[in-house]
Amino acid sequence: MKKTGIVTCIAAFMLMIFPMQLQAQQGGNIKFGNLSVIPGIEMQGIYDDNIYKGNGKEYANPATTREEKKESDWIAHAKPGLLLNYVMPERGYINLGYMGDFAFYDENSSNNWKNQQGNLDVNYMAPGGLILGVTDTYARTEDPFGNADQYGIGRVTKRWSNDLKTRAGFTMMGNFRALLFYNNYKQQYDDIADYTQDYTDNEVGIGAEARFLPKTWGFLRYHRGERKYNTLGPMQSSDANNSDFIWNKATAGLSWDPGAKLSGELNVGYQWLVYDNRFTDAGVEREDKNTWVAATAITFQPAETTSLTLNISRAIRNTASDNNEQFTDTGIGFSVKQQLLAKVYLLGGVSYSKNEYNLPAGNARTDDNYMGNIGLNYAIQDWLGVGVGYNYNRKDSNIETEEFVDNQFMASVKIVY
Repeated sequence: MKKTGIVTCIAAFMLMIFPMQLQAQQGGNIKFGNLSVIPGIEMQGIYDDNIYKGNGKEYANPATTREEKKESDWIAHAKPGLLLNYVMPERGYINLGYMGDFAFYDENSSNNWKNQQGNLDVNYMAPGGLILGVTDTYARTEDPFGNADQYGIGRVTKRWSNDLKTRAGFTMMGNFRALLFYNNYKQQYDDIADYTQDYTDNEVGIGAEARFLPKTWGFLRYHRGERKYNTLGPMQSSDANNSDFIWNKATAGLSWDPGAKLSGELNVGYQWLVYDNRFTDAGVEREDKNTWVAATAITFQPAETTSLTLNISRAIRNTASDNNEQFTDTGIGFSVKQQLLAKVYLLGGVSYSKNEYNLPAGNARTDDNYMGNIGLNYAIQDWLGVGVGYNYNRKDSNIETEEFVDNQFMASVKIVY
C-alpha cells in the first residue's frame, strides 16, 4: 500500500478550488416545467512537481526506485457533466447526474486515466410527515488516487464501486423524527492481483431526532454493519481466514434545516469492530478495535459573501482481506470561500490528518499528512468562469519510503449553462 492518507485530501481540495458539481443553483437555463437540465464542462491544466508522490531518494529495489523518484509533468483534464434536477414544490427534489474526468499526461502518457460517475439523489418530505431519501453513486474509475481504504495510491488501478444510502421515517408533531437506515457499498477491481480490495458492506440503522431550536435538531443513531470480502486470491482455495468483520456504532450530534446560517452535520460517536476470523492464512492474530469515530462537516455562513467550513473525521480502516493490518484515520480541516468583488471569489483551506497503524510490531507506522490550498475564481458570466490555484501536499512518516512533498499549480475554464 502506497502513500496512505492523501486520497481523501486530494479529492476534497480539488473540488474546493475548482468545483465541478453541477448544482441546481448553478446554471439551470434549460427548463421544462419543474425540470432543469444543466450541462457543463471544465477544462483544467495542472503542473505537478511530484506525480508519483516520491521522496526523491534512490533505492536498490527497481520497483521501489520508480515509485520514490520525483518526477514532474503537465496534466490536462477534461471534465464534462450533466445534471437533471426535478423540483417537487414543498416536498423535495430528484437529482440525476453524470460527471467525468479524463486526464492526459504530457510526458508520462502511460499514466492517462479516466473516471466516470453517475449520481441519484432523492429527497422527499410529505406534508403528512413521511420522509424518504435515496442517494446512489456508481463510479467507474482508473485514477492513481486509491480507494477509501487508501490502497493502490500512486498507480492507476481499474475498478468500480457503488455507494447506496437510504432512509425512511416519519415526522411527528413537527418536532420529532423517527428514522430507519439501510446503506450498501460495493467495490470491485478488474485485476485479480487486487483481489484483497473486493468487498461488500451492508449496514442497517435506527435514529431519533428532536428539534430544540427553530432550525436546529439533535439526534441519536445506532448502526450495525458487516463487511464481506468477495473473491479469492490466485493461490487461495478458501476464504475462511479473510478479514470479514462486523461493526456496531452509536453516534449523536446536531443537524440544521435549510436556510439556517449553519448547515451540514455535527456527528461523533463510538464504534466496536469485531473480526469474523481471528487468524490470517499465515496464522497471525487479528485485533478487534474499539474507538471513537466522527463524520462532521459544518458550514457557517455569517454573511452572503462569506462561507466557512469545518471538517472533523475519524474512522477505522482495514488495508486488505488477507492480512491483520489496520489503522485509525483522524483528520481536521478548515476552508473558506470569500467573495472579494462582484465576480471574484477567494477559496482556501488547510487540513491535517494522522494515520496510526498497528504494524509493524514494535515500531508501528505513523503518518502525518498536511495540506493547504489557495485559489481565485472569476465569474466572467453566470455560465462562464475561470480560476487559478495552488495545492501543497506533504506527508511525514516514520517509514522513510512513505514520505513526500508535492506542489501543484493549476488553471481552469468552466462552463455551466
